[in-house]
Amino acid sequence: MASIGDSKKTIGLILEDISVDYSKEIIHSVRTAIAGHRDMRLVVLAGIHDEEKNRRDGNYWYKTVHNSVYHLEEMLNLDGLILTLPNICGVSGDDVIDERYSKFASVPKVFISTDVADATTVRYDNEQGLREAIEYLVNVKGVTRLCMLGGRDDNGDAQERKRVFMECLQRNRLAYSEDMYEKTDMSIESRAPAERLMDRNPDAQAIFCVNDQVAVSLYDVLKERGITPGKDVQVFGYDNTKFAGTMIPPLASIGADGVTLGQKAVELLLEKMEGREVESVILPTRLYGRESLEYEMYEYTTMEMLQVDQAFVYRMFDDCFYRYASEIHDNDEVNLRRLFYEFISRMLRSMIAGTMTMEEFTELRKLIHIFFSNGAMKYTDPAKLVRSIERLQNSMNKSQKTVTANYMNNRCFSYMKDRAILAMSEEINAIGENLKKGRERLQDFFVQCMDFDEVAKVDEETIIRCCDRLGLPNIAVFLFEKPVDYQDGKPLEFPNVIRLMCTVRDEEIRVLAPQRRLCPVSGILERTELPKRDSFAAIPIFYGCRIYGLLLSEMNEYTADRGNIVADQLGRTLRINGL
Repeated sequence: MASIGDSKKTIGLILEDISVDYSKEIIHSVRTAIAGHRDMRLVVLAGIHDEEKNRRDGNYWYKTVHNSVYHLEEMLNLDGLILTLPNICGVSGDDVIDERYSKFASVPKVFISTDVADATTVRYDNEQGLREAIEYLVNVKGVTRLCMLGGRDDNGDAQERKRVFMECLQRNRLAYSEDMYEKTDMSIESRAPAERLMDRNPDAQAIFCVNDQVAVSLYDVLKERGITPGKDVQVFGYDNTKFAGTMIPPLASIGADGVTLGQKAVELLLEKMEGREVESVILPTRLYGRESLEYEMYEYTTMEMLQVDQAFVYRMFDDCFYRYASEIHDNDEVNLRRLFYEFISRMLRSMIAGTMTMEEFTELRKLIHIFFSNGAMKYTDPAKLVRSIERLQNSMNKSQKTVTANYMNNRCFSYMKDRAILAMSEEINAIGENLKKGRERLQDFFVQCMDFDEVAKVDEETIIRCCDRLGLPNIAVFLFEKPVDYQDGKPLEFPNVIRLMCTVRDEEIRVLAPQRRLCPVSGILERTELPKRDSFAAIPIFYGCRIYGLLLSEMNEYTADRGNIVADQLGRTLRINGL
């Protein structure tokens, strides 16, 4: 049996539906927070929510067997737990701590967006941002017909948002009826509820979606009916995911005003792990306006620009590049916030002086180039950046007294837009190339693992030696000595030992010798052969009701999007070849 062990502490992040944007945001913020602690590692255990629980439905069986991954909670040596849902494997509400987590009584835990009694929780202030949005719609936009696409009955935040929605209408002397509300499962597949809501409310002036995912289906329904979000009806969501800024038109959304849920959860958990007493936290929220609901918290006034106040320029940066503050930055990284202040303040001073030399203009172009070349666009969304640039540009043009300074500053603004567009184009191209490469490698895996010869069967070793073609660059493949058959209604038990068959590091495969493979399931994260990464997702490898093992993948955007698919294909390949 291989030797294992290191000094790192392991934090488990328990959630559902790893591929949805809300989960991605939580994972990213937790990863970012933990990245600042070299003695910490993260393992993500993500199941799939199943509301219907129809045993005759193939989706039920797939989700149920996939959720066997939660069994690892009891087997891994976890030093802390962050949980984003209170209803794992049928246990819900206040029973979570007593029933599901009694085995973890001594393990520090923090819950995100749940209503578990007597637990340390981090959640949004569901009232603050929603009240801001509705009061703006009613008192500024003159809206009187507001509707809501809500969420699941077992989701505390969803029910809280419905309550706040109703109270805000009442506070603004607007009537509420159940016809103005439609429940969803909070997923991207919420088309039917959106259709029912619009059938009953064709004259709706504004629609609040319980999260950003639900708005996707609403957009589809509105488009089919010739209704344009932001023009014909105001639409806004919740969670302010990165995905909201990429929708067409970009979706206004309520999100954290400052620190994120994942950041705060890690902060509280680390304090609990050090033996300190902590209290639950409610994070402030605000409305982030976009094209589906135009909203700005403030204007760039002439007086503020003339003073070239440092706090004013930094406020501009924080408003536009709103994701920057929630990231952990290495000391050797370019300080984008400070760099932004440098070139914007110099542009403002040239406005006041009424002149800008060609040398100054050339220097400003260099600074702007450095700014966007170092990833500034990943901290904002394109529509918001363009709108912010135009607001500042218009304000400066009104204030400038000379044609020269006006001309040169406008050239700087044009260059900012050009660099932003180029940066986004390069990112899109890189994503496309990675997807294409991933598809090609996965197809090659299928070809190599197909049985073309009835004499020489494809065996386990052949499949393992092709795992570098699965399309995920940093993984470890663990297989049980014998597959585990899931039987509905009976307690699931994983073997205590498992085999590390191979690792892939930066797309280079290493197949372990048989005598070095065996290790305890509890020690899979401590294997010295793993890719040197600090965050992993554990994904079950199974086909039907047969569980073969685990795919341990570096936790990143690609794993969130493709990890389940890759593990499914590996399980299918093992089963097809009679293993």
